[in-house]
Amino acid sequence: MYDPVPVNVNLIALSPTTLPEAPPLEYLEAAAAAGYNGVGLRLARSPLFPFYPVVGNAVLIREMKRALASSGLAVLDILSFYLQPATDVDSFAASLELGAELGARYALVAGDDENWARLRDNLGRFCDVAGRFGVAAAVEFAVIRPLATLSQTLRLLSEIGRKNAVVCLDPLNFVRSGGSAALLRGLDPRLFPYAQISDGVLGPGEPDLSKLGRMSPNERRMPGEGMLPLREILDALPAGLPLSVELPMPKTAQRPAREWAKATAESTRRFLDEYYRAKRREAT
Repeated sequence: MYDPVPVNVNLIALSPTTLPEAPPLEYLEAAAAAGYNGVGLRLARSPLFPFYPVVGNAVLIREMKRALASSGLAVLDILSFYLQPATDVDSFAASLELGAELGARYALVAGDDENWARLRDNLGRFCDVAGRFGVAAAVEFAVIRPLATLSQTLRLLSEIGRKNAVVCLDPLNFVRSGGSAALLRGLDPRLFPYAQISDGVLGPGEPDLSKLGRMSPNERRMPGEGMLPLREILDALPAGLPLSVELPMPKTAQRPAREWAKATAESTRRFLDEYYRAKRREAT
């Protein structure tokens, strides 16, 4: 049994991607039982995961509010807002409004459009709609999509010029796209209010920049059990930032939602405790 030592300062939140099959109330119960500090909520349909509609379901919303209040779970972000060629940005307003009502500060945005000008314009409109509810657009780049790198994302944010646009860094997508901790140093910390955390595996020959935007899906591991320089990345990001735990259950090791949530929370806290212990040793 893992006996945690409370030396780390990061809020950790369970990402819906970790338990994609769990309906909202089961998901919230699993996060609370696992000892998470917060959660993300899937309030918009993603092309990659099951979807349980929440917007417009007054009974479910009331029960979710009750579950959040009784557990003390904070809502970190809402998922996932895909900007695709046919996207109607205004159609996201109801999800953004509900997310804000539930306490979310960030809406996770995916750039899934090869037309740069249209992607830029849609992100700008998205920020304007989200801003009406006090929500920031947290843009996540991914090697399987057209918006595949940190440099592309920073350029996009610079071009739209919105104050409520930030970056949600996924370490595995970052490293697979050729990123390193050195690239993060010196960047405006305002752009990184939170990040995802997981470890993972690089494929043969990766990072392979010739395949950006069409790489295979990520293969994730518990923190410290993969190939990523997670400690160096944390060192380069703002200290103590909230971390969203994105660790989908392997198809070969299916476990109950509550059990998997607990395993991911304990693994993440163990990694962070060891990380902060090492930093303390270095400082003495």
